[in-house]
Amino acid sequence: MNVLLTGASGFIGSHLVRALRAAEYIVIEARRDVDDGTASVRADFTRDLSVRDWLPKLAGIDAVINAVGIVREHGVQTFESIHKRAPQALFTACVAAGVKRVVQISALGADRGMTRYFLSKRAADDYLATLPLEWTIVRPALVFGPGGASARMLMKLARLPLVPLPGRGEQRVQPLHIDDLTEALAHLLADASTHRSRVELVGPQTFTLRELLAGARAAKRLSPPRFLPLPMSLVRAAARSTISPLDNETLALLEAGTRGDPATIRHLLGRPPRPVGSVNGG
Repeated sequence: MNVLLTGASGFIGSHLVRALRAAEYIVIEARRDVDDGTASVRADFTRDLSVRDWLPKLAGIDAVINAVGIVREHGVQTFESIHKRAPQALFTACVAAGVKRVVQISALGADRGMTRYFLSKRAADDYLATLPLEWTIVRPALVFGPGGASARMLMKLARLPLVPLPGRGEQRVQPLHIDDLTEALAHLLADASTHRSRVELVGPQTFTLRELLAGARAAKRLSPPRFLPLPMSLVRAAARSTISPLDNETLALLEAGTRGDPATIRHLLGRPPRPVGSVNGG
């Protein structure tokens, strides 16, 4: 099966390339910067906003996985273009090109969140669900692993002499290891039981933010953390500035919580997902 993978150079995408090839899929990487040494096509979600932009990239493609996503907007990289307009054009082009299978990597909480991040993700999800395709919308929890932005952000907080906590740090998440996510996606691609469904993928354990930060310090053999609980009004004000590692969207993701039932990923993996005891990328 020939699979076009968008976001192939990103955190999830780069790991997913390896998982798909290990499962013997032929992967064509859609990237902004094309490397002549790889099977790739040029794609730019800030510019490829029409069906005609995508049709030439879909020749000979059997399935598409969209792994493009941003947490923060920067310049022309907006939620509107990256999460909504470009994916909608891509999905419409899949119908026109005869691509039968589309997997959209969304975010856990996109169906209930009201931030611009969640709303843009949900707009693409809902649009895909209207199309005559074998679609699956995958909503993963907070993903950890080597190179992950979530792990870097939490480690940045955990290393501080006084570790700031939004409120009391009781926000709860169910982190998922990147290798489990990509292995599950490789299995899901050929799993007919997931066609035309929205799938939540989560890890096996629920942690509070306080527990994650303490675990991050322990993993780096640092002293136990000295926590500094901050009023949520102050945290939200800081998130609107450039002084905090948490911006409005990241804070909203954290407050929304990322919890679910690990039964789905157990089914796809044929085993329990691995526990993520720390945020050190392990």
